Amino acid sequence: MKRPIAISLAPNLEGIDVLLALKLLFSPFSWFNGGHVKAFEQWFREYFEVFYAVSFASARGALIGVLKSAGIQQGDEVILQAFTCVAVPNAAIAVGGKPVYVDIDSAFTLDVEDFERKITKKTKAIIVQHTFGIAADMKKIRFIAKKHNLFVIEDCAHVIGGMYEGKKLGTLGDAAIFSFGRDKAFSSVFGGMAITNKEELGKKIRQFQKTQDYPSIFWIFQQLFHPVAFFLILPLYNFFSIGKILLLVLQKVRLLSFPVLPLEKQGKTDEQCLKKMPNPLAKLAFFQLKKIEVFNKKRKELAKIYAEILGGRYIDGTVYLRYPFLVEKRDSLFEALKKKGVYIGKWYSEVVDPKGTNFANIFYQKGSCLNAERLAKKVINLPTYPTMTRDDAKKTALLIKQYVANT
Repeated sequence: MKRPIAISLAPNLEGIDVLLALKLLFSPFSWFNGGHVKAFEQWFREYFEVFYAVSFASARGALIGVLKSAGIQQGDEVILQAFTCVAVPNAAIAVGGKPVYVDIDSAFTLDVEDFERKITKKTKAIIVQHTFGIAADMKKIRFIAKKHNLFVIEDCAHVIGGMYEGKKLGTLGDAAIFSFGRDKAFSSVFGGMAITNKEELGKKIRQFQKTQDYPSIFWIFQQLFHPVAFFLILPLYNFFSIGKILLLVLQKVRLLSFPVLPLEKQGKTDEQCLKKMPNPLAKLAFFQLKKIEVFNKKRKELAKIYAEILGGRYIDGTVYLRYPFLVEKRDSLFEALKKKGVYIGKWYSEVVDPKGTNFANIFYQKGSCLNAERLAKKVINLPTYPTMTRDDAKKTALLIKQYVANT
């Protein structure tokens, strides 16, 4: 039984990751002890050449820590792009700020002109998202931010190791955050990091982190169980739908966690995400992180295959977490591909994802970011995960090319 081509079902997972997760599951005495968090943070400091790297149980927690430490408070406006996950505006709301949405350009990154138009006297910060690993126009963004004295946060949830004009993404603003979610560049199922070279800011982020507890034992168990569960789910996914049923059952009984909770769709933040990163998750993440250069090389190769076959855009040097492509009649394409055992993605199918998000609670007004709303209806994401073969990438691209030609 072959695992399906699936963009979001623990895509980085290899057998060796499962063995490590099993070992950690049966070593609960190490869950709150050990030096893996310290080593993990040290790697980030060295790789990005920064003074501070502070880990959290999620990128949401890292972003809240940065915003709070930067002095964002009640009534302050925080600019961010539409075409994003609800976790981003939720972080601004969690510290009392008000998210202000900016439209995106054709590269799915922040529209610089719309950014400048939406700055007011209340604007204090901007969160710059490098969507799918595609670098935003940091030169222009930094120029505008400096002119208006805005705090710049790079949202590197989709990339680690990407470059912009010879510099690493994550080193171009006042601070940056990274995600180690289940389908990110490398994964510990949940986890996040904040980095900065600013001493006072770094100390405040560290102090904020120290005030947090560790996540609950059950929450840690859920994340460690995730790789083990998906090792069984993936090869059975299309085998009489056994894998699909197993996934639903495990989620129903809460042995598997959800990437976004119902309360987050209402503009709130799950307290578990604010916690410190526990030792076993740091070990899981660090284990994959050591392979990041190999992972990134593979992602670039797969993205180039898609671009060549589909005639899409390929930005040289970009480390694509997912390769975006626009199609008409997206839902029928999804159904056609599923019949072939191919499960692609649609980040972001809503202007602020996921579906069901309460726009009023997160201050988004429909019609305010028209390009983002248009692209959200047409975008598909093609997988670039490191365990995917080049033949599978060609198969996926050719199926889509055939569909486009016939519609």
